[in-house]
Amino acid sequence: MMMAAAVMVPRALGLLELNEGRDKVAISASYGITYDSNLYAHAGSEGDTTQSLTLATDYNRRAGLISVNASVSVTSARFAKFSNQDYTNPSVSLEFDKTKGRLTGAFTLSGQRESRSDEAANLFANSWYYTSALRLRYPINDRYYLTSLSDFSLRDYQQNNVLFDLSSFAEAVDVFYVYTSKLDLQGGYRVRFGSARGGTNTQDSAVTVGATGGLLPKLNGSLRLGYQWRTETGTGGGRYGSLTSNLSLGWPLTKRITFNFQASKDFMTAATDVSVDSTGAELSASIKPNARLKFVFTTGVGYNDSQYLGIRGAGRRDHALLFNANLSVPIKTHFSASISYEYSNNDSNVAYSVYGRHTASFNLSAHY
Repeated sequence: MMMAAAVMVPRALGLLELNEGRDKVAISASYGITYDSNLYAHAGSEGDTTQSLTLATDYNRRAGLISVNASVSVTSARFAKFSNQDYTNPSVSLEFDKTKGRLTGAFTLSGQRESRSDEAANLFANSWYYTSALRLRYPINDRYYLTSLSDFSLRDYQQNNVLFDLSSFAEAVDVFYVYTSKLDLQGGYRVRFGSARGGTNTQDSAVTVGATGGLLPKLNGSLRLGYQWRTETGTGGGRYGSLTSNLSLGWPLTKRITFNFQASKDFMTAATDVSVDSTGAELSASIKPNARLKFVFTTGVGYNDSQYLGIRGAGRRDHALLFNANLSVPIKTHFSASISYEYSNNDSNVAYSVYGRHTASFNLSAHY
C-alpha cells in the first residue's frame, strides 16, 4: 500500500497552455524508494527495497459543452533482491464531463497495470485493471433530483494458475431531496453482477438511505446505510445478507487541523474466487502547523475486518490494524519531497495469514 503511494505521486514538471488557456498539457515526474518488510503478505515473508520512477502527461480541455480530462503515465520499479518482481506499469484514463444544462454527468474510462501485495491470496500479484463508469444527474424540480451510476470493471490477473480473473457490472439509482441549502437526503437501490473465472457468479442487491452535505455544524461529508443480499451460484454457492454502509466525513477543527473519517461495509469477491464480507474504517488528521513553510503532516489509524463466506471461505476471518504517517515538504518553488511510514498487523484464524508489516518510503518530485 505504501509502495503504491510512493510511486504514484507525480507532480507537474512542465505546463503548456493553448487556445487562450482552454487547453492545457502538463508533464509530470516522480522518483521513489520504498522498503517493505513483508512483500508477499504472509507469515514468514521476506522484505525488499524498491526504486521506482513515474512519468506522466495530463491533458485538460475546458471549451464547449463537454470538458475533457486525459492522462497517460508509466511507472517502472526495480527490486533489490526479488528482481523477478520488477515491473513497468502503464496507466491511461479518459473523462468527459458535462456540467451545464438540465442533464449533467460524466463518463470515465481507465486501464492500468498494477503490481501489489494481495492480502486475500497472500502473494504479490500483477494484473491489468479496466474500468468504465457513467454518472448522471437529472433535476425533477427545485426539491428533488435523480442520480444514476453505471459501473463496469475487469481485473485480469497474470498469475492465472492461482488467481481468478474478476468482472463486475453495477447499476445504482438514487432519489435526492433538498432538505436545506446545505443538506440533501437520499434513498436508493443498487444491483451488481459479478463473475470469476473460477466459475462463481454473484448478484448483489442493496437498499440504502443517507444524507450528503453539512451533516452537523462544521461536520461535512456523506453518509449511506442500508441492507444488502448476495446470491452466489457455482460450486458451493450460497445466499448471504448483511448491513452495508459508506461514510466519508470531514471536520475542520481549526484552520490548520482537519480530521477525516471514512468507513465502508460491502460484499466483495477475492482473487481466490471467495465471497468476502469486508468492513473497513480509518480516522486520519491533516496538520499544517506553519503557514510560511507550508509543510503538511498527515497521520491515521485504521481497522479492516474480512469474513470469508461459504464452503470455499472455510471459515477464515482476518482482522487488520493499521497506522500511517506522512510528511510532505515543499523545496523552494518547483520541488517537493515526502517521507511516509505505515505499519499493519494482520491477525487471522489461518496461521499463514498472521503477519506484521512495516513500509517506509521516500519520494521526490518536481513541479510548477
